[in-house]
Amino acid sequence: MTWATDDIFVAGGEFVTENWREFQAQAGVSAIITVSAEQPGAFTDPSPWALLWLPVDDEQSYTLEQLRLGAQFIGAALAAGRKVLLHGVKGVHRTRPLVAAYLVASGKSLARVVREMEQKPWLPPYKGDVTLLEQLVSSTD
Repeated sequence: MTWATDDIFVAGGEFVTENWREFQAQAGVSAIITVSAEQPGAFTDPSPWALLWLPVDDEQSYTLEQLRLGAQFIGAALAAGRKVLLHGVKGVHRTRPLVAAYLVASGKSLARVVREMEQKPWLPPYKGDVTLLEQLVSSTD
């Protein structure tokens, strides 16, 4: 678990849903994207401001539409002054494409995003991530 940016927190596993009240109070996140092939556990008491479930099993399973939707969700939450949790039920690495997609959608070049991600030990994208991000960039041009 770590901050990917000042307002985007990434975490993996069931710990977050099982300890949501304490986690939310400590991290201050209120918008959540959960990445899981199966329906995730509930985030209740307090309920999140907004929740998006992306049915993705692993990093290579993302579609362009899921990356677009995730980036839009993150952008809308941040614009509303919310901190965002990207939650990978089976591990934090499944959140990497969402971090990168948001950074690209917010105007950073793909080369810069890849460089920045490679500087963080949990973020370096796999080859497949870069290929999908290239497709995302070219589909929005």
